[in-house]
Amino acid sequence: MRRIRDGGYSQQFDSSVLRVHQSWDGTAQLDGGYAQQSWSALSGRLRLTGGVRWDRHSIDGVAATSPAGSATLGLTRSTHLQLGFGQYAQFPALSAMASPLGSRHLLPIRSNQMIAAVEQRLGERTRFRAEVYNRADRDLTYQPFFDPRILNGKVFPPPLNPAFTNSLRGYARGAEVFLQRSSANRFTGWVSYAFGRTGMRDGISGARFISDWDQRHTVNVYGGYRLRPSVNLSARSSWGSGFPLPGFLRTAGGAYYLTTIRNGQRLGTYNRTDVRINKAWTHNKWKITLYGEVVNLTNRTSYVFESLDSYNNKTGQASVTVDKMFPILPSAGVVLER
Repeated sequence: MRRIRDGGYSQQFDSSVLRVHQSWDGTAQLDGGYAQQSWSALSGRLRLTGGVRWDRHSIDGVAATSPAGSATLGLTRSTHLQLGFGQYAQFPALSAMASPLGSRHLLPIRSNQMIAAVEQRLGERTRFRAEVYNRADRDLTYQPFFDPRILNGKVFPPPLNPAFTNSLRGYARGAEVFLQRSSANRFTGWVSYAFGRTGMRDGISGARFISDWDQRHTVNVYGGYRLRPSVNLSARSSWGSGFPLPGFLRTAGGAYYLTTIRNGQRLGTYNRTDVRINKAWTHNKWKITLYGEVVNLTNRTSYVFESLDSYNNKTGQASVTVDKMFPILPSAGVVLER
């Protein structure tokens, strides 16, 4: 049982006037519980797990029942097959349910998720894993007419108070491969590649678009080496294709314009490499670690979308804030553990 309270407001700058766009104030109680059972067979080679979860929100009075199950089968001593399915529920935030733009009758978000994976042990310290997944969401909380756009060849300005609804559905599908080596005394590290696709559909406006966090390709590499028993050197590098600019935006001639398709324009790729070195002094009851770290070692410039600031009702030209993320950032510190 959990009792939550939330209150606040958001403001919007419009035509030289700063006005309150939304306000909310509410208290709710969330009750939940689950039961789970596991079985094993074939001398431990097959393991099954099944369960169900129940949740209830006091504001809308809706109860959600969510089943889940998984199976792990040892094909050989070093090869395992894993299958899993689950249905999950998440209630809307109080900022939507307790707002004049929302409703006490908003439904919980439902998500059906499936995963299949094969894991291969390559010796005592190394493993390879490949997995595919599928996720289908419905009843997502969404404001269909929150964003300005081009509609029927003209600029569509959103209403002053766009309502929250459960009109959005979506999916995410993809695959990931992962290679890891673990060692407490020498080299440890991993490398992974992930590919994913998403799609969203709004039942009220009819808009179809990719999700705000759609990243088609992601590569992560991590490595650590213990130079001495108390000295460890590590590095991590991440690369990912660009996220969409959230909204009905496109670029032309270095300027931004409203368009008919949401999330059709992407930011540039993301690339960051960090390095860190630790020196530890261990005693019976306490431990001191001195560390030095450099974040974004190669000083790559990455961007993040901040806001759509304004737009021209006649031409559709928009003013957008896209900020640079932090540059190279060295740091040092001491950690005391008792």
